[in-house]
Amino acid sequence: MSFVYFLLLVGVLVVIHELGHFVAAKLLDVRVLRFSIGYGRPLVRLRGAETEYQIAVFPLGGYVRILGVEDGPDVEPRDRGRSFANRPLWQRLVIIFAGPAANLILPILIYFVFFAGHTELPAAVVGDVFEDSPAARAGIEAGDTVLAVDGKSVRYWEDLERAIRVHGGDEVTLKLQRGPRVFEKYVVPTSDVVRKRDGQVSAQGRIGITRAPFVPMVGIIDPTSPAGRAGMATGDLIVNIDGRPVDNWSGVAAGLGRGARRTNLVYLRGTEVPGVPQVRLLSARFADLMPETRIDATLGRSAYTGLENAEMFLAHVDPGTPADLAGLRVGDLITTVDGQPVKHWAVLEQKLLSEPERTWTIGWRRTEHGKVVERSAQLTQVWRKELDQYGHTVERLVLGARNDVERGRGKMVPIDGRFGYAVSKAVERTGETIKLMAAGFLKVLGGDSPSESLGGPLTMYRVASVSGEQGWDSFLLLIALISVNLGLINLLPVPVLDGGHVLVFAIEGVSRRRLSPRAKEKIQAAGLAFIGIITVLALRNDMMQYVFR
Repeated sequence: MSFVYFLLLVGVLVVIHELGHFVAAKLLDVRVLRFSIGYGRPLVRLRGAETEYQIAVFPLGGYVRILGVEDGPDVEPRDRGRSFANRPLWQRLVIIFAGPAANLILPILIYFVFFAGHTELPAAVVGDVFEDSPAARAGIEAGDTVLAVDGKSVRYWEDLERAIRVHGGDEVTLKLQRGPRVFEKYVVPTSDVVRKRDGQVSAQGRIGITRAPFVPMVGIIDPTSPAGRAGMATGDLIVNIDGRPVDNWSGVAAGLGRGARRTNLVYLRGTEVPGVPQVRLLSARFADLMPETRIDATLGRSAYTGLENAEMFLAHVDPGTPADLAGLRVGDLITTVDGQPVKHWAVLEQKLLSEPERTWTIGWRRTEHGKVVERSAQLTQVWRKELDQYGHTVERLVLGARNDVERGRGKMVPIDGRFGYAVSKAVERTGETIKLMAAGFLKVLGGDSPSESLGGPLTMYRVASVSGEQGWDSFLLLIALISVNLGLINLLPVPVLDGGHVLVFAIEGVSRRRLSPRAKEKIQAAGLAFIGIITVLALRNDMMQYVFR
């Protein structure tokens, strides 16, 4: 099947490109001599009134032969007016640009089909709120519905996120609904530089809310705590506190924060099915929890239950990574970063990524011989190269420790105007892809990206195979991505490419005379040399990546 996916990928992209030239020529009444799917000896041939259609033996793409595009025998007098070479400049440009345009239109159609399948979107409803965030200080709570930002109505989470992102440091007015009550809150988003572990950096405003709630899953680090004595364990999922349903971590914090009084909990515990490790049976359990009163150094009182956020318990520590070398182990509870408490994994990630090269002091708690001990160590993340699922070498910032707690599911709402939504998102996604690809080309041409980023047929084969095995959705999205790539490449002002034809037209327009056959041969030779160098680099990278690795 991998070879079939490869043939489909290359075939669809090239045929669509040539179909663009074909349709434009037909619409402008320029004679098309042949339209071929594949190369070489024809297997199937159909002769139309003036155009020959064929399927050839080598299915890698195809071509269209238009009268007057290439030098050849003299054009018959009756066809002279329908020759490409004798058409006005604007018509020749339309036919030339139609190929790359078809490659840029194809992603719009693919993305339209993809988005047209969506029936609902994440709603502008707060799933959870980070402690000590602008949203928390403004009094925003989990479950609040955001109706408008600065007077502009919002319905979907992406609308809310986009409105907040562009207002870093500026006060915004949020119109909220909580139950039957509608009110306004004033919030000043922080202006943060957000980094990802693959090196991507973006600046955005944030107020400390999430769409997906933090699940009310707990961890127990102290077996002698009230929760430990009540029989609770790490991984238990609280669903009810004193008769009130709980569906996020904020509900747990609120339900257990009423002082040292007896609390009744209902929680779920998963049990593995023998022989089927992917399946866990959930059973309901009950706990009668009596918190202890603790007094700190400032004589402040607090209720202690021993229930911790399961998010901050380590489920995986990779050998040889910074986390492993710092002494972190599976089951440890991370509590501080540089002496500051940290209660959510997203906050920990944000801190560590804010200064990737910095040495941080990580604090954690661990149970040893039935007692809780405090540990801390300095840790510096490292950049490491690794292979992604497509076999490409990528560089990522490595910590080496992670949790095993998934986020909850936020509220969804039906899409208003699915057709208009699909069209707008398809155009938007295609535009974003074009910008991304164009920026990548400029980096390669300018020397900012290494030549190793170029890929040849083996890379295409690998990418097509992996995407095809992931399903048709993934494969179609890959076609959209590479179609944009092909369209932009053909616009480069390199002879033998469509952009090269435009370059020749420009030279002829400035000089006001047709180039001589000798001059065209030199330009074609230069273009072939350029394409040859790129091809050699791509093949070299393929060989190093897949053959000599």
